[in-house]
Amino acid sequence: MKRPELLAPAGSYSRAKVAFMYGADAVYAGTKDLSLRTRVGMDNDDFVKIVDLAKRMNKKIYTALNIYAFDADYEKIKEQAKILNSIGVNAVIVSDGGVLETVKEYAPDVDVHISTQANTVSLETSKFWERNGAKRIILARELSRDKIKYIMENKSPNLEMEMFVH
Repeated sequence: MKRPELLAPAGSYSRAKVAFMYGADAVYAGTKDLSLRTRVGMDNDDFVKIVDLAKRMNKKIYTALNIYAFDADYEKIKEQAKILNSIGVNAVIVSDGGVLETVKEYAPDVDVHISTQANTVSLETSKFWERNGAKRIILARELSRDKIKYIMENKSPNLEMEMFVH
């Protein structure tokens, strides 16, 4: 059985450092403009420091780019995707199909994970996300154990599935 990955939120550099010190394998963080973590005041400079810390500690960093984007957001998303590609984050967490497409184009070296915010509740939706480039899906919180088992038993062996535990 594969060892579970302990993933923790990191709303700041100091929180990321504490999460890693206490055993987190990875952290996720997002800037205030492009993630649903709007209460977080993180800017790109803070985020780059977290990426550097993760690399020094041989840990992973995932970026929450999980807004539901309006057309006016896409220039910022393109720029952010280019930055994420250049600094080498492990994955970008998205919940919007247009954001996924943009990340694939402007950050081709970065894996795409589907946020629990996308509310994936079926095998068919899981297949859709995988066909469109997702490497991991965080299933919806509302799923029963039986529904999770069905999806897990019938998904592609290449696709990682996770449950968000809070």
